[in-house]
Amino acid sequence: MAHLLWTVIAATVSVASAITTPTLISQPIFDLRDLGRVGIAGDFDGVSIYEYSSQAQLSPFANRSQTLLTQLPNGLFTSLGLAPTDEAISSMCVYELKDGTMRGVVVGGNFTSLGGVQANGIALYDPGSNKATAMGDFQGSVNALLCDKTTNRVYVGGNFEMNKTKNAIAWEDGQWKDLPFEGFTGPVNTITRSNNNTILFGGNFDGLQNFSAPTIRDAQPINIGSAVITAEQTTDLAGFNDPAAITCTNNTARQWLLRDGQLGSWTASFRFELFPTKLSLINANYQGRSTETFRLTAFPLGGIMNLTYTDAKGNKQHCDASCPLQAIDTVQDFEFVNTVGMKSVRLDILAFRGAGAGLSSVQLFQNDIFAYAIPELNGNSCAANATRSESIVSGTWSETTIDPQGDADYLSTEIDSANISSSAIVFEPYIVQSGRYQILVYTPGCIQDGTCATRGAYVASGTVTKDGSNFTYPSRIFQTNYYDKYDTIYDGDVDATSGAFRPRVTLAPAPQQPSDTVELVAQKIQFRLVSETKTSQAETQSNNATASSSRLNGIYEYDPTKTETTNPADSRINGAGLTLRENASVSSIIVHGDFTYVGGNLTASNDKFQNFFSIDKNADNLPTVPESGLNGVINTMLAVGDVIYVGGAFTGTKDGSTKGVTHFGAYDTSKNSWVALGAGVNGLVTDIVQISLNMTSRTEVGIAVSGDFTQVLPNSNVADAVDADGFAVWVPSQQQWLETMGDRPELSGLLSAVVQTGNNSIYAGSMASSSLASSGAVFLLNTDSTTLAPSSLNLTSAPAASSRKRSITANLTGVVTGLFYAANGKNLTVLGGNFEAEGQNGTVRNLAFLDGNNNGEVTGATDEFTADSTILAMAVLDSLLFVGGSLNGSSQIGGIAVWDLSMMHLADAQPQPLSGDNAIVYDISLRPDSQDIYVAGDFASAGSLGCANLCIYQNSQQQWTDASSETPGVINVMKWISPNLLMVGGDMKMNNTDMSLAVYDVQLGQFIPFDADITNIPGPVNSISVDSDDSRSLFISGTFKNGTGPFLMKLKDKKFVLLDDNFDNTTEIHSIQVLTVRDNSKHQATDYVQDNHILLITGALNLNNFGNASAVTFDGTNWKPFMLAAKSNGEPGTISTFFSQYEVKFPASGKRLAKGYVILISLAIALALVFLIVVCGVLASYIRRRREGYQPAPTMVGAEKSVNMQERLPPQEFLRDIDTPGGRGRGSPMI
Repeated sequence: MAHLLWTVIAATVSVASAITTPTLISQPIFDLRDLGRVGIAGDFDGVSIYEYSSQAQLSPFANRSQTLLTQLPNGLFTSLGLAPTDEAISSMCVYELKDGTMRGVVVGGNFTSLGGVQANGIALYDPGSNKATAMGDFQGSVNALLCDKTTNRVYVGGNFEMNKTKNAIAWEDGQWKDLPFEGFTGPVNTITRSNNNTILFGGNFDGLQNFSAPTIRDAQPINIGSAVITAEQTTDLAGFNDPAAITCTNNTARQWLLRDGQLGSWTASFRFELFPTKLSLINANYQGRSTETFRLTAFPLGGIMNLTYTDAKGNKQHCDASCPLQAIDTVQDFEFVNTVGMKSVRLDILAFRGAGAGLSSVQLFQNDIFAYAIPELNGNSCAANATRSESIVSGTWSETTIDPQGDADYLSTEIDSANISSSAIVFEPYIVQSGRYQILVYTPGCIQDGTCATRGAYVASGTVTKDGSNFTYPSRIFQTNYYDKYDTIYDGDVDATSGAFRPRVTLAPAPQQPSDTVELVAQKIQFRLVSETKTSQAETQSNNATASSSRLNGIYEYDPTKTETTNPADSRINGAGLTLRENASVSSIIVHGDFTYVGGNLTASNDKFQNFFSIDKNADNLPTVPESGLNGVINTMLAVGDVIYVGGAFTGTKDGSTKGVTHFGAYDTSKNSWVALGAGVNGLVTDIVQISLNMTSRTEVGIAVSGDFTQVLPNSNVADAVDADGFAVWVPSQQQWLETMGDRPELSGLLSAVVQTGNNSIYAGSMASSSLASSGAVFLLNTDSTTLAPSSLNLTSAPAASSRKRSITANLTGVVTGLFYAANGKNLTVLGGNFEAEGQNGTVRNLAFLDGNNNGEVTGATDEFTADSTILAMAVLDSLLFVGGSLNGSSQIGGIAVWDLSMMHLADAQPQPLSGDNAIVYDISLRPDSQDIYVAGDFASAGSLGCANLCIYQNSQQQWTDASSETPGVINVMKWISPNLLMVGGDMKMNNTDMSLAVYDVQLGQFIPFDADITNIPGPVNSISVDSDDSRSLFISGTFKNGTGPFLMKLKDKKFVLLDDNFDNTTEIHSIQVLTVRDNSKHQATDYVQDNHILLITGALNLNNFGNASAVTFDGTNWKPFMLAAKSNGEPGTISTFFSQYEVKFPASGKRLAKGYVILISLAIALALVFLIVVCGVLASYIRRRREGYQPAPTMVGAEKSVNMQERLPPQEFLRDIDTPGGRGRGSPMI
């Protein structure tokens, strides 16, 4: 079976130094000629041979982290070595100037770090140095990027505030530049160049304004009561010496005074960052004392605030270094000229009246609407109506104090699967006016509290309108951000607080967490006003009045050649947006020829189309949309040739004519029609990326689809749904999904963004890949190179783990053991373990048969064994398959069972069950030249026979026999040295001595010491592999008795030597096997390994300076990754066993003669045998004749006869009658 090598190339960037040429790894070529069929089995869905130096077993990140990837020549994904982001990457573009200068790759998203560098939302990646740098002091999330070579600019769109602009800005000459229109009122989702050489912005906005300033200003009181209040030069006068007494008061009932004749200061240090817009003061009036002038300083900036106020004449005045305060006992307001963030404020008293200075009230207000997780930070309102924001905490949370320059103190909690529902925080902000708002959730970075490895995810929901309708953010929000960030969880209508109604937002742990125990944090939420007009009101106004010339609706055309903002109504593109219902949200814009295609969450005002439409640059009216568009939101679009691929939340076209357009489909621009791609997928699609599939002899275009789905849906070509964990690839030329095709790679994860040019590739994602998709088992072919072939097994899941398993089996899932059966006309691959798989007649559990005579048809056990059973060992005797392990079934089955291979069901006669505390069989072995089955493990008895841990099943008698009167301890592995000597390894005790190896003598019926020094074996032996037929040289593996990891040892000259195995302590070795290599793959011989041998180690291996591997080779000097395995979810797989049709054997000399020598020797032996036979025949004839009285004839004749005999006959006498007919021997031959 040929192995197809696929290459998945997601994008290209013409920066050659971004991708160094990988070094080809030379792998041993095994000589499998004498082994028949060869298999490798374990718990995996894809495998790869380790071929290149930068190849590694990548795993998709459990959270939304991503990294920059490239591809190896064998098609496997590999990281560029840059530290991953802590959140999603949304967009990338190649930043190239007009003159061809390459500045790098701009990466945008919702992250706070890339490459280990703090970069909030955007970073510049330099492939030459393989480093990322932050782009200025940007703060926010980026959804869209356009690197525009024509203008030497990078246009950035998203959800952010920067300088004087909102949601759109440009990067040029190493600095941020505001656009003339100062951004948009809502987030930008897509940016592209139009067919008019303008720039198109798409998103969820309705105008070219900054975020609306509220009509009701300064309405949010800042809780000074939760601040730490300090003062200098406070009076000693009782009743006037508390500087905290003047917070949140509205009269002169309580006053704070300074010492008479002294100047001083009053300071409030907050546990959160504030953005004050108004300072309200009431002067002191005690016995003529009052403050005359002051100044306000903000920290940590250390800047003196510019303020405005109204003087006694009603005129507006400015002040900064010295601000006057009138000698009145009513409120005096000072407005902040600039809104800046601060953590503390200080009022410096500069002059006073009377004997001294003082104040009666200090209040701060802001426009920003925050609600904090820590209830006391919301505090008592300083507003006259006493309305305040609140938070309600459920569960056990603790407060965390941040750095003085940080944002705000927050709550944290540790949760596990048992108490997810018991922890939540409900925020109830104080909203003074209805309108359109964005709700932001702030999350503190995990580096500051050291919880990056344990942070979890939350879900957000709420009720923010009086009609009681709820909103739920559609996905989990991970908190693994390294630095502070915010997420926008809602954009829409919010009603003001009134009466019993209060907007509510709930943050709760997500049902699915990255680990069993996680840390969650809660800091604050913000309601950010976008528009004072609610969406429903705006739509009514739009329908009843002429649209404003400055109004937009989700799409905007910008001309970069103009320095001033033109009238938006002059653009056909902008006008098309105004034909939509209000609050349109554009997610993607594709320009193809004369047409601009727009997708998102939108509906025509006349309801003629939904979520998709096009704009013809040469026509005033919008073209007709086939089937009125799609019935759900479009999240993403990708153009390849004349086809636009679309993904989102739709389940069909609006009119429903084209079937099978489910979450993923296509629009054919040449035919102006929708096209079903298979039947789509069963869940939300978020990203579509073009990739290349290198199918051995040709390159195919592939369309990679990422999202929140679990299956590729069935269609006329595929009868059943195919599992696809959020990632699938459509192959246009084959009109089918890659997941339904034959020999193929195994891909999992997600791809979110692509940039391309030249022949190299850089793209964003979180991917795992294997060169061959094969589930549970794979076959090694005896070819001139290491070649793999897939099995027909398809693992679907692992049953529940057994609580009975001991440590040696605790982590064994998938296929654990295998063998080949080729007798009685059958050709079976037999696989056992702890798994469920698709079978011909339903689900197969724990025991599977792959029928080589019937295209690998899968059958096997269904309900014969309990779901938590695990088969650990198998052996065949005639047509009976003996299986053992942690095995339960009917009352007849306990630890061991017999399967009849001729009838393909459990045998009628079963061995009596094994018993004991957690009885487990670890190994089963057939004694050479006998009918006896040896069973080893951890059990107390077999049926009524009290044999422990090693019992003999005599199949001819169908009964158990005790191997020995001794109780040797747990036996993990057996190996026959000779027909009468059985080597056993495990955790044993004999004669009160711990031992890991021993020998069972069949003739003596007892255990005898192993013929070598075993005292330095550091723990139980789990696996044995000999490398000579006399068993005087062998390898063993096991686990250190102190639990510090695995060990490998070599027996040489009757001594065991511990190998420096280069594995870390997390490694689990499942099997070892010495194999012969071909002559062209020999290596330098060492004391441990012969030049034509290789030690193969399998398991869940973690090799130092490399990482995860599933199989490793050792040539006596070098440890080299050999195979990398992965599960369908991208997690590292394991390889449990190597198995072959015929037993691995080695010549006593350890060498194999060349074929030529074998032929010559065989010929010489044959000739010698013929010679001997002839000689023996002659001698025998001679002896027989002597016995019969035979006498030799005289050696001389008489003279007369001699003379007669010497008469010569002329030659012609022989030849003369040749042509004469008739007579014997005469004439020509006749036919």
